[in-house]
Amino acid sequence: MQFGKKVLVTQLPFKTLEANFEVDHEVQRKLDPKRRFEIREYILKCIEKNEDFYFSPFIFSSRSGIKETNEGWILDPGSKIFILDGQHRAKAFLSAISNLNSKKESAEEFGNFDEAEKIQTYIDKLKNYPIAMQIYLNLSQQEERQLFTDTNTERKEAHVGLIVQYDHRDEYNELTRNLASQLEYKLEIEQKLSRLTNQSSAVTSLAIMRRCLIALFEGVLGAKNGEAYPRNCKPSDVPIISKAFFEMWIRLFPRQMENRKKYVSGLTGIQIALAYTVYQLTRNQSTTHMEAIEKLIALKKHCTWKHTDPLFTHLYDPTSGRIKNHSSITAIQKLSLIFLSKLELERK
Repeated sequence: MQFGKKVLVTQLPFKTLEANFEVDHEVQRKLDPKRRFEIREYILKCIEKNEDFYFSPFIFSSRSGIKETNEGWILDPGSKIFILDGQHRAKAFLSAISNLNSKKESAEEFGNFDEAEKIQTYIDKLKNYPIAMQIYLNLSQQEERQLFTDTNTERKEAHVGLIVQYDHRDEYNELTRNLASQLEYKLEIEQKLSRLTNQSSAVTSLAIMRRCLIALFEGVLGAKNGEAYPRNCKPSDVPIISKAFFEMWIRLFPRQMENRKKYVSGLTGIQIALAYTVYQLTRNQSTTHMEAIEKLIALKKHCTWKHTDPLFTHLYDPTSGRIKNHSSITAIQKLSLIFLSKLELERK
């Protein structure tokens, strides 16, 4: 029983489920093709890499079509179960199988039977993928709508720090985790929280490091999803460049770099602005990432990294004695321009 309603908790291979569920558009929202595509690509990527993937239970309503017998639970002939949560995952499964079938046919037509056989194993794995299910046995259609609404409005998204820590669908997440493990003896890195308080002894967090990497390689300062597209460097060089950037902090920042009350070096906007500065150097001066990172050391001559430093006058709040609003896109862009102007003095 859940919320006073009888629920059947079970598991079925996707090929069996596929033939027995429908979408009621009086209850469900319209399918988002972009969301289906993202999940499909994740499924295909995991299958082709022979990696496991997991989904939370799909939620259905049987509309009294499921009965209990001596042998167990049966779905009445001609009846369907109606999906309340999991529509995009289910449609992504179907799309992934269709995509693989097309690839298999193409391989067969070109006589590449070994490839076709390998693709067939992917198809079989998806068709037999066990779907965990919660099936409400006696909901009215109005109660279905209420459950759908509650599920989609009350559900809380995973904390961004946890997403970076555990999500394997995003290349920047994986790169960030690998870097954190390599740098753990050099920098203290917060593994779960994305925002660091003044009391935190960590220099940065996984979430902030990920934003730095995106600014470093793509020049993107806002939200970024999907595949990584590093610019101005070879993909194979990305891990080396990334590590060099964070190791530069040890040379560039003061010893107590994590002390946010005294120094700005532990603030999100400063860290991302430095990464964006490297990107700008590689974009505008035909400089390699490694050369641009090395140039950052010159900022040590021009900046004390204290809140009162003249470089941060436009962000300084005399009431609190600290800089504020440093992590907006506009502030990061302006800070980067200031850093670039100081580096330009070194060229003259």
